[in-house]
Amino acid sequence: MNHLIKTIAFSAILLLIFSCSASKHATDKNTEQVVTQNDRRQEANIFIQAVSERELGNIEKSLDMFNKAIRIDPDDPAAYYEKARILQAMDRDDEALTSAKKAVALGPDNKWYKVLFANISKAAGNYDDYVSTYEELVKAYPKNMNFLQEMAFAYYFTGDYRDAIKSYNKIEDWVGVNERLSTQKAQIYDKMAMPDSAVAEYEKLIKIHPDDPRYYALLAEYCSKHQMNDKAEWAYNKIVEINPDDPYVHISLADFYKKTGNDEKSFEELKIGFTNPKLDLKTKINLLFNYYSGDLSEKQKKQALELSEILKKTYPDNILSESFHASMLYENKDYEKAQDLLYKILKKDNSNYALWEELLFCDLYLEEYDALAKDSEDVIDLFPSYPLPYFFAGISNFQLKDYVKAKAYLESGKEFVVNNNALLEQFYSTLGDTYNELENYDASYKAYDQALKINPDNAIVLNNYAYYLSLRSVNLEKAATMAKKAVDLDPYNQNNLDTYAWVLYKQGKYKEALEWIKKAIANGGNNSGVVLEHYGDILYKTGDKEEALSYWKLAKKQKDYSKLLDKKIADGKLYE
Repeated sequence: MNHLIKTIAFSAILLLIFSCSASKHATDKNTEQVVTQNDRRQEANIFIQAVSERELGNIEKSLDMFNKAIRIDPDDPAAYYEKARILQAMDRDDEALTSAKKAVALGPDNKWYKVLFANISKAAGNYDDYVSTYEELVKAYPKNMNFLQEMAFAYYFTGDYRDAIKSYNKIEDWVGVNERLSTQKAQIYDKMAMPDSAVAEYEKLIKIHPDDPRYYALLAEYCSKHQMNDKAEWAYNKIVEINPDDPYVHISLADFYKKTGNDEKSFEELKIGFTNPKLDLKTKINLLFNYYSGDLSEKQKKQALELSEILKKTYPDNILSESFHASMLYENKDYEKAQDLLYKILKKDNSNYALWEELLFCDLYLEEYDALAKDSEDVIDLFPSYPLPYFFAGISNFQLKDYVKAKAYLESGKEFVVNNNALLEQFYSTLGDTYNELENYDASYKAYDQALKINPDNAIVLNNYAYYLSLRSVNLEKAATMAKKAVDLDPYNQNNLDTYAWVLYKQGKYKEALEWIKKAIANGGNNSGVVLEHYGDILYKTGDKEEALSYWKLAKKQKDYSKLLDKKIADGKLYE
């Protein structure tokens, strides 16, 4: 059977060749090469072999044989046509174009030669020939719909939008209004900056299909994009009228109202969509992330929380809905409820690191350092290479005054920090504080130095480092430089002002110290036992002993003061 088909195909090719080259010898008197009947038979055999090789996938061999056929009969358009097809398939468009052009020149009445020439012209960037050839084909075959469609596209492709519209209108006259034509025309009108004409195309579809929501959706989307808001809103509401159970139209309306600045209506439509069970949970979660991400206002946070509550009720005991609800509780600073829910979720599935991290922050903000210590240790067991849980374990144990344990976690955790200098800075800063409590002062100084190497403008580290140096009266020049820089960075911070005053006091610069301690008092230091006691000490050194005693007594009313304060008050003398 296959042999029969190939025989018929080859016979057809022979007829094509002989029909194209008939009487060539008789009419082409000026042709230099005389082609005999024997030449034609030889060329036909080579032509058939070339086609056979092409079908077998031997493209290079097939191309060589077509070239051989052309050498025997250089006026055979079919050989040029087949050669052009092969060259086109090989992405050799310039060579293909030459052969296709030759085929058209030798066989000007063959429409397929022209189709190939037009298409290769397009691929080669020769758009004038691409368009003009399809114009010739349409003129020669005015009832050929394919040619008219190709000409319309050629106009569109080359930016001749007006002629493209004319061509598509002719097609529409033949086949009637349909979605493909109307959307194509609307797209062209849009490129021509004629939005009203584009809208008219969508309205034609709606007139023919008044109960099909798809065409209202096309109109709504287009009008929304072009700020034709009244018409867009009308189209969206028509979809709701036709298909009230469609959740997606409410999501589209929510997006539309959000873009037009109507946040209340946007939220109401979003709620309607979210209560619809036809909209799956993952889609709802993705929408929430799209709507409520980045820096949110308090109102937006409350809206997101309300939507998350809807999800939790609609999908009870679902980890995904519960996780999002926990995140929204966290965003709304309801850390206690978020913490409870996170414990419940993580008891079911402890594999989500992000939820663990959220839990650790809840512990931190609630200042539940026992919980933070335990939870961070649990996370370290599950995710031993994540640095943040080590940091939380360090600061929680620091707050619990287990400085040895804090040091161990901080030293281990900093080794896992990669490409995060801000976190590494925090590790070294806390290590500096921890080593100070362990009275390993050299290690404390080294840790502070590492933190400042990462960020020389860390006012907290500058202040703490300077203060601890001053307490031990060590390297006071360095302490003064750092304390002054901390004040410059944060000039209204009572701790910074107090530290700088205290360093000056330690340097014996009592008048300067008095000036700065007064600033500390003015910026909230009157509620700090440490600052009030320091004020009394500085007053004493400047000779105002009665005033010093009064400030020592004020310091006693606060919680934080030195062990020597009672003796100072009792004796009315300064002890250091």
